[in-house]
Amino acid sequence: MQEFQLRVVPLQNNDFALELYQCAYKQAGAKKRPAAKRVGRLKGKPLVQARQAIYGALKACKYDPQTLSYRRQTPYVLTEEVGVSLALLFQTLQPMSKPERIANIADGIAAMSNEEAHYWFGKVSNGKKRPALKAMRVLLGD
Repeated sequence: MQEFQLRVVPLQNNDFALELYQCAYKQAGAKKRPAAKRVGRLKGKPLVQARQAIYGALKACKYDPQTLSYRRQTPYVLTEEVGVSLALLFQTLQPMSKPERIANIADGIAAMSNEEAHYWFGKVSNGKKRPALKAMRVLLGD
């Protein structure tokens, strides 16, 4: 089972950004596992628009969404299913600003089955990132 971490990055004026990391597997014979790889970052309007999806992800991993604040220092440890969905959400919403498209994409990703989310995550994370993200924005944005 792949592990993901959601980390809070404090910004100015009690604001924060969220960064999602994919934790690497420990190599056979290695003393510790390699550093986690950042999958996406969300801040500003897209973060505010996607907060319901983020709250749902935290609830699915047995965290209280009220603990999400700029003061939090420990990362949230997420399951593979939740991490994959959030990775798609973060990467798809990062450059966007239109509220209705952000809401449509967040709803579309939330409605995806586990297999469909893994399919898109595989497309995005294995080389063909731009065309896959563009396709997701077109399919889910309207």
